[in-house]
Amino acid sequence: MTLQDLKLNEFNSTRILHDDLLKQVSAILRGVNVPEEHADITSKILVSASLRGVDTHGVGNAVRYSIAIEKGEYTIPQSIEIISETDTTSLLSCGNGLGFVAAYKGMEMSISKAKDFGVGMATIKDGHHIGMVAYYPMMALTHDMIGLAMTNASPSVRPALGARPRIGTNPIAFAAPAGEQRDFILDMATSTVASGKIGLAKRLGVKIPEGWAVTAEGEPLTEPLGDRGEHWAMNPLGNTREQGSHKGYGLGLVVDILCGVLSGGGYGTQLSAGENMSFMMAIDIAKFRNVDDFKSMMDDMISEMHATPSISSEERVLVAGDPEADIQEDRLKNGVPVENNQYDELRDRASNLGVEIFI
Repeated sequence: MTLQDLKLNEFNSTRILHDDLLKQVSAILRGVNVPEEHADITSKILVSASLRGVDTHGVGNAVRYSIAIEKGEYTIPQSIEIISETDTTSLLSCGNGLGFVAAYKGMEMSISKAKDFGVGMATIKDGHHIGMVAYYPMMALTHDMIGLAMTNASPSVRPALGARPRIGTNPIAFAAPAGEQRDFILDMATSTVASGKIGLAKRLGVKIPEGWAVTAEGEPLTEPLGDRGEHWAMNPLGNTREQGSHKGYGLGLVVDILCGVLSGGGYGTQLSAGENMSFMMAIDIAKFRNVDDFKSMMDDMISEMHATPSISSEERVLVAGDPEADIQEDRLKNGVPVENNQYDELRDRASNLGVEIFI
């Protein structure tokens, strides 16, 4: 059995109401002195990932973040500093604190600027992991705006034709509102697969498909490895020259430029593990055209995609965001499945910190 055959629900897991998860994650973070506002922001983003089925970026990470805070890897409480600002742009410092908080503030500022000037952008340095990148462009949807977000990371991905990791998985997320159809929400790594899926495979003791990663000699890896290093690398999106590896490689560097070079925070090989610089953007549709007309055309486009004949008799053509929306509908109704070991870790961590247990 490979990771592609597995779903979280097939493993021992406990269903938890998302409201209780919000309370629990926030309580754990406040237990390590994260201010309430910042704890609530972070818990919203982590729970949103779990609700949408992005479990590698969900509530199971709360314990790890709280331990990192106790070890002094984050500056808590953090201060979000505006280094430079114009009507449409801002450069922020995350203050070595929780990346979630700075990214959230950066998108809030971008949305506010877009309301006034049509577009708003923020790039963020001195940062850390921001979780599920799609959360931030989704913030723009409620304002009838298009959202864009991306974040870079320390090296785990090889450049096209390269044999060593030099770029992060550098995900990009984009969201645009629709009318009757579901909103278009794209969230993708610029590597062949998100690194969290390789970590999940290692944790579950299953193989990974060929094409996800290679050894330093360029041989395909099917046994997931743990620590990053020069002895193996993930593949850029496209994997081989014939399949377009230059495209994933190029997109990865675009992310490094907008997040790391533009902010001054650093690109892939300049970052240590756990460092992440980010970029946020909001576009006010109403400054371009009538919002209802935009949404109507979005509906038409999405409907055409859904109506396309499928090459598989068992699956229909989907649009970005469809699988996650299906999962969210189930989990809002029936609770979020949390792996039992992570469930125990959350409860134990809350108990050890002396905070209330909600799950």
